[in-house]
Amino acid sequence: MSSNINQYKIEAAIGEIAGSMLGGENIISCIYNPDATSTNRLVAGESVKLTNPSTSEAAGNIYVDERASELETIFGTVVKSAKQKEFKPGEPVKIAVSGAIMRLKASGALNRGAAVTPVLATPGSVKAVSTKTHYGVTLDKIADTAIGRVWIQADAVAVGSA
Repeated sequence: MSSNINQYKIEAAIGEIAGSMLGGENIISCIYNPDATSTNRLVAGESVKLTNPSTSEAAGNIYVDERASELETIFGTVVKSAKQKEFKPGEPVKIAVSGAIMRLKASGALNRGAAVTPVLATPGSVKAVSTKTHYGVTLDKIADTAIGRVWIQADAVAVGSA
């Protein structure tokens, strides 16, 4: 998102929370897997899974990691931060879970009400679901590469469901 002093409106950004279907924000504070490769980073709009770190696990924390396969169950999505562009292993990260409405980028034109799944190669992007893990539903008609609202339905979604 770029801005200047003559700007009249703020552009939508990937990973922004745009509301909630159930009241509240549906956001959970988690820790990015401290065992992840030190060069790995999580970015706004990226889908994550729950994980069990093999080292340095502290009681009471929820640990998340990058998804390596489109068939892995989705726990939630990284929320855009005003302070950080990316998150390193071991850092706290806010995750939007089922019920949150988030702004994400369309990979291909999507109709309102389309079931979508994340595009792993392009964090923050979603595409129409086929046989991959169902992730959410579009609330807007979204043109290819445009940003629109997605109602996240990530938790308790079985692998391969549509």
